[in-house]
Formats: sequence, structure tokens, C-alpha cells
Amino acid sequence: MQVKKLDRQERFYANRAAAVAFQGFFDPEKEREALKKPEEPQKGPPTETWGAYSDDGSTLYSSFDVSTYQARFDGSVLPMGGVGGVATLPPYRRQGGVRACMQKALESMYENGYGFSFLYPFSTAFYRQFGYENGGLLQTWTVPIASLNLPDVGGTVEELFSEDDLSPLLEVYENYTEHLNFSCLRTEYDAGLKENIMAQRRYIFLWRDETGAPRSFLICHGKDEILDCTLEFPMRNNLLFSDARSLQALFRFVKNAFPAYYRSIRFTVPGTLNILSLLPEMTQSQCRAFPNGMVRIVHLEKVLSCCRCQGEGTLILEVSDPMLEQNRGVWKLSFAPGKENQVEKTEEAPHITLGIQDLSALLSGARDGEELPWMPQVTLHNSSAPFRNVFYRKPFWCLNLF
Repeated sequence: MQVKKLDRQERFYANRAAAVAFQGFFDPEKEREALKKPEEPQKGPPTETWGAYSDDGSTLYSSFDVSTYQARFDGSVLPMGGVGGVATLPPYRRQGGVRACMQKALESMYENGYGFSFLYPFSTAFYRQFGYENGGLLQTWTVPIASLNLPDVGGTVEELFSEDDLSPLLEVYENYTEHLNFSCLRTEYDAGLKENIMAQRRYIFLWRDETGAPRSFLICHGKDEILDCTLEFPMRNNLLFSDARSLQALFRFVKNAFPAYYRSIRFTVPGTLNILSLLPEMTQSQCRAFPNGMVRIVHLEKVLSCCRCQGEGTLILEVSDPMLEQNRGVWKLSFAPGKENQVEKTEEAPHITLGIQDLSALLSGARDGEELPWMPQVTLHNSSAPFRNVFYRKPFWCLNLF
């Protein structure tokens, strides 16, 4: 099997494989005509495509894209490889094509200093074999609009259209994501909103406080008597806010504007955010919790150097990694307030033995030290080690879909 980065001409076959895998539309003549024209500057994040071919190089078996994002992690910003468009043609499935691509792609990410990789899985078990683990929990709330009896907190709401200045959305996004692990840096909130979103029956509402500063917004569409503000692949809606007051303002707006059209509002928040005190009536509300994609540490030494620890101490970790030998071995992490983390390989006895997938969940804040007994692949050697100073829950939400 041959594995390589695909050039522009070869991506024709990757696009065709993706259309088969995801049962999407593919026009080969249109694709070939496009290849005859000069390549346009790439829109969005820099992206490369990896492909696995037959031994003779005649048939593309599997392929996927790796898009480069700059993602927040514990107060730092690290390169993150977003894996998407994973596809294998049906006759060649279960022959190791994706694994071969993943091996080369992760090695390339490591060499280029990526801290993490992230993906949205069709199967969590499938991607765990490559060192990925479930991300932090998200909560999707469905709340009856009639129950949103909240006081007037002032400010004003305006509706934005595709042709309007949408930069206030980016300002709110930056406020919302400042402390969210794996939120990505952006230069605009969503270029897709410049298209005719009213053709999709989608609407944007922005709340400004009394100074005129943009503080919260919702992007929504109606679905089965629900005002849906959830961020999903078909409809990239959202409800983002800067603080409790700006969320209250949106709730009050929805209560005043939409009770004749919708019964409930649906929106998503990180699992670490407790909004119970903002909901005046809970009896008919529903909450569904689910993981935010899957995360993987790519460059362990870099991530250990950047992870935010609490207090002072030393933690010694014996780490296994099915794909990257650079991460394997015993690592010593020393930390103290006001000092940079000290990270080195060591021959000292480990406090804990674990795989890169479990360590990815723990260091990213998706899991914490209290959960170690519930992680069957983890072995504790020293129960008095400062696990809870390093492994604790953190705000976690990658809002980019790829």
C-alpha cells in the first residue's frame, strides 16, 4: 500500500471517494473542468489530503483531509489538525487504508509541532485505536419558551442580514471562547453567513448592552415547533453570550418575540457551564449531554509544557501511544505557581501508566482525577501523587466543524 499527500489532480479521486462514503453528489465532468482552470487561493484553514493507494498506485483506497487550526489550550494557542472527510471505497474497507493514512498524517503533524488533533467520529471505538478519546461533554437544552419569564436587563436587540456588517458576531465569539479549550482563532465568525441564509429560513439576532457593545447573539431556524440554535453540520446555528446578563437578554427576547410560532428553544452550552439558576422554571425543560468530538495529543512534550497545573508538585507518567513512538516512555512533569512547567524523560518509577487516548482526555479537561478508577486502561502506582492538580475539568468546546 502506498500512502502520500495528494496533489490537486489526485484530489479528484478523494472527492469521489468521499461522495461514495457519505452518499453525496459528485459530478465528474464538472470536477474535471474545474481542474483545467488555475487553482484559486484556498479559502478557510490550510488543508492537505492524505491518500492510501494500491501497491501499484493505480487505485485510491482511502483518504481524508487534515485542516490546520490555531486552537486555544489552557491559555496558550497551539496548532491543531482537524481530521475530516474520512472515506474508503466499499471494496477496500477493513484493509488498513485509513490506519496507513493516519500513521503518516500524525507523523507529519508531530514534525510540524502540532499540539493536538481533533475529529468528529462516525465511531468512537474505531478512532480510539488511533489514540483519540471523547472530548468534553456538551449540554443541549430544550426549554419551553413560555417558561422564560425573566426581568428586563436593558440593551437592544437587532436583526442582522447577510448583507450587513457581521463583525459583531466575531466580537461575541471571542468573548465566549476566550477560556474554552479547543476553540479556534478566527478572523470572521462564519463566512457562510454572507450567503443567502434566508433561503434556509435562518435568522440572526444580536443583543447590545446599553453602551452599544455587542454581547450575545443567536442564529436560529424553526424546526418542529422548536427555535433551533444548535451548531450542527446541516445548520451551523448557535447561541453565544458574553455573560449571564447577555444570555438573560436573549431569553427575554425569545419569550417576547416567538411564543406564537414556537413552543421551545434549543441551544448548546459546554458541560462545565451551569445555567440552572438562569432558568426560572425547569419542570418541562430537557437536557441531553454528549461528547464534543474526539481529541488526541500529537506532541506530548509540548502539551505537557503548556498544560495549566494547580499548586506545586511532580507527576510521573508512563505513556503508551499506538501511532507515535516519540510520545512513548516515562515523562516527568514538575510544576509550581508562576513558573513554566518542566518536562523531561526519566527512568524514575511512574505514578501512573496510561495510553495516549486517556491522557488526551485528562489533560484537555474532558475527564478529571476523580474518574481515574473508572478508566479501565489506566493503572495507578501511587495514589498519593498529585493527579487532581493536573487532571481537572476545564471548559471545552471546539466550535469549528470540519
